[in-house]
Amino acid sequence: MASREMNGKEGSKTRDFLAGAFIGALAGAAAALLFAPKSGKDLRTTINGQTNNILEKTDKVKERALSKSNELATVAKEKATSVVQSVSHQSHELLEKVKDKQIGNESAEGEGADSQDPSSMNSDEIQRKLAETQRAFDETELKLNH
Repeated sequence: MASREMNGKEGSKTRDFLAGAFIGALAGAAAALLFAPKSGKDLRTTINGQTNNILEKTDKVKERALSKSNELATVAKEKATSVVQSVSHQSHELLEKVKDKQIGNESAEGEGADSQDPSSMNSDEIQRKLAETQRAFDETELKLNH
């Protein structure tokens, strides 16, 4: 009877061991299937798909950025042109007023007025500054148009 009990205990231990090994093998196989990397072909397909998605999104962002920059450049160009025209017009009007004042002062001097008007002493400087301003705006406008 002692040998049967020994065989029974050993058989039970063997069965338990084999059952544990079998369950462990099944768990290992399942884990290997779940965590194993994709095959080379599947991995390349996945990477290509993700790369294409990224490229499409990048193209969309690039198109939006180009569109916005073109819009902003157009608006800035229009505003700059408007400012240049406005300043040019005002400079021209001011230059005409200075010229008219000079003509008035010259005719007053011709009539015998000995004292010089303080504004006539600065008219050459004013005229020079206006001409410089006009040139600066013309150069700016040329740069914006090209």
